[in-house]
Amino acid sequence: MSPENPAPVRLALVGTRGFGRVHVQNLRPLIAEGRAELVGVVDVAEPEADITAPWFLTLAELLAGLPEERKPEVVIIATPITTHTAMALEALAAGCHVALEKPPVRSLAEHWRLLRAAREAGRAVQVGFQARGGGGIDRLRGIVRDGELGEVLRVTAHGAWQRDRAYYARSRWAGLRRLGGERVADGVATNPLAHAVHAALTVAGIDRADQIASVTAEMRRAHDIEADDTTYLGIVPVEPGVPPVHCALVTTAPVQEEAWIEVVATRGRARLYYTADRAEITPVPLVPEQIVPAGVDPGDIRAVARREEYGRASLVENLLRHARDASVPLICPLESTSAFTAVLDATQSLPDPAPIGAEHVTWVGEGAAAHPVVEDIETWMHAALEAGAPFAEVGAPWGDAAAVRTWSPPPADATGPGASGTGDAA
Repeated sequence: MSPENPAPVRLALVGTRGFGRVHVQNLRPLIAEGRAELVGVVDVAEPEADITAPWFLTLAELLAGLPEERKPEVVIIATPITTHTAMALEALAAGCHVALEKPPVRSLAEHWRLLRAAREAGRAVQVGFQARGGGGIDRLRGIVRDGELGEVLRVTAHGAWQRDRAYYARSRWAGLRRLGGERVADGVATNPLAHAVHAALTVAGIDRADQIASVTAEMRRAHDIEADDTTYLGIVPVEPGVPPVHCALVTTAPVQEEAWIEVVATRGRARLYYTADRAEITPVPLVPEQIVPAGVDPGDIRAVARREEYGRASLVENLLRHARDASVPLICPLESTSAFTAVLDATQSLPDPAPIGAEHVTWVGEGAAAHPVVEDIETWMHAALEAGAPFAEVGAPWGDAAAVRTWSPPPADATGPGASGTGDAA
């Protein structure tokens, strides 16, 4: 193959259901274009009939069962979080690059272990925060960096979603924090709306764990689960010039809305609907309307709100390009996600989420399709984000001051690869 027409990158997919099925669909055009070749899949059950690549029960069997010239160069891992670190380490040890679904790992200790293994192997790990591929993340990050809307006061994340009983019954680990003594790390902030947390951190310019001074959380639950489904997070950066991040994330809303990230600054706001790659940028008026000079049309001096739309790059396609040309930078490398892992570690190190009183929860629907709605949840989410404070502190009647806890990351000398601490809850 010539440099202009390189050989297709050999891929293995671990997990063909759930989000693995999305990978199957997204790989089809890359395979048709001759840019990728699916040399094998791994699953505990036989894949669907349209997957014709060789099937193996374990990654070890795949790596041992394929001839050297057919071994994968890239392994895509779309399995439960409890398997991520072991699977990724196995793939790296075999000399493969890794595409790892979110959340990548269950703790900072696992993060550093995996990062060290990737560096030693000279291989890349791309994390599947798909929103990071959207151009809107870099656009808002630039607004924060360049001061386009003035001094940035805060970056906020709002996720008002719904999940029914069936969602938390879909697997053994769903809705759990621990299973068989192992950390599962499920929860609204670390699984369904993990993209919002990561995107907000990225927009604020907080990529690394050592950039975080503290995480304050009020984690609550309306479902009969172990994990959180109604959560506030307040993330304070170490550097004074970096804006704080506040998140209000729930799966207990009356209707499911588009999740968004917002930059709040002295001269306006920029809100990104990250699943739709669309932003609304709203500067404040140049002159308050009540003091517009006589004879001047207010429209002539009013700052104009505008809407922007962005393209999106495929993280897997980006990894394939990197596999062929190491000078191609990764969009979402493992190195850039330790701040998210620190927030995950915070949520899992703090006490279990406190239940919301039944008098504040309305169940809608029947049986497995029933979902809880927390009283006036949208009002209290917006109040928490505007104040930069937990639900209990802004007056939510179901708020619980005892559920508000603060976590601090390990000391600075323990926040790099090899660290084993998980921080202290206060």
